[in-house]
Amino acid sequence: MRRLGLLSAALVSLLALTWPATAPATFHEMSIREVYAGSPESQYVELQMWAAGQNLVGGHVLKTYNAAGGVSGTSTFASDVPNGANQSTILLATPAAEAEFGITADTGLAPNSLDPTGGAVCWENLDCVSWGSFAGFTGPAPSPAGPPAAAIPADMALRRTISPGCATLLEPTDDHDNSAVDFAVVFPAPRPNSVTPTERRCPGSGESPFGVVPGGTNKTGAPQTVLRRKPGRKTRDRTPTFRFTSSESDSSFQCKVDGKSFRSCRSPFTTKPLRLGPHTFKVRARDDSGKLDPSPASYSFKVIAKT
Repeated sequence: MRRLGLLSAALVSLLALTWPATAPATFHEMSIREVYAGSPESQYVELQMWAAGQNLVGGHVLKTYNAAGGVSGTSTFASDVPNGANQSTILLATPAAEAEFGITADTGLAPNSLDPTGGAVCWENLDCVSWGSFAGFTGPAPSPAGPPAAAIPADMALRRTISPGCATLLEPTDDHDNSAVDFAVVFPAPRPNSVTPTERRCPGSGESPFGVVPGGTNKTGAPQTVLRRKPGRKTRDRTPTFRFTSSESDSSFQCKVDGKSFRSCRSPFTTKPLRLGPHTFKVRARDDSGKLDPSPASYSFKVIAKT
């Protein structure tokens, strides 16, 4: 990940003529905040503003790359976004990701743009992140992303690590031009432009530091558990698989099926063979301070005979 350090005087002059006074000084500090490649259909990229007035994104482009450096997708904003408050975010997502997280993206992202094993994303040649087997851009392509971050595990995302002191406000000094340093593997928590920024606390403090979590906000100070993938209400699969996340990136999980006790588990979780008939699966998150979600995520379903 790297911002272009030098821009031509002609470009700077053009920006000064076409954008409000705050934009030329701050637009170029907009950064890639989060990347999610959950499946070929369900993917998103989130941008974050460094200061107020960076919402003038109409006509600007985000590109995705495969591990070999070839362009795998291009997304162009048809217009500006409305929320220009300091630290606001802008979400590009596929229709499947919108459905999975219950959100409305600010603009579309083509399915299968991101390969979780290796690839890159660049925002207007100004900020890039690479991960997995991707070794950096070559030739006339956008600026180098530095050493790549880890490959993106199943159901997880890469999010910019924001320092110091866990203050989550984005600042230019947060960027080391090094994807391995600037990004960490976390539970996904997409935040569109319509959400009011609330960066205040560190993970484990009882409030998500990223302003919004899938499914809403838990005000009890405990982590919130969200079931993201599950079988149909009627399924012929006697060993169904469940996927889940938490509002706290440092959470562990406990699962139970029917009347059994909660036991430690990980996402994805596949049950042991179940009998025909009704069943209930429950999962709860536990943060690093030991707080349990007081309202475990629950799902009832029925295993039916194969025809």
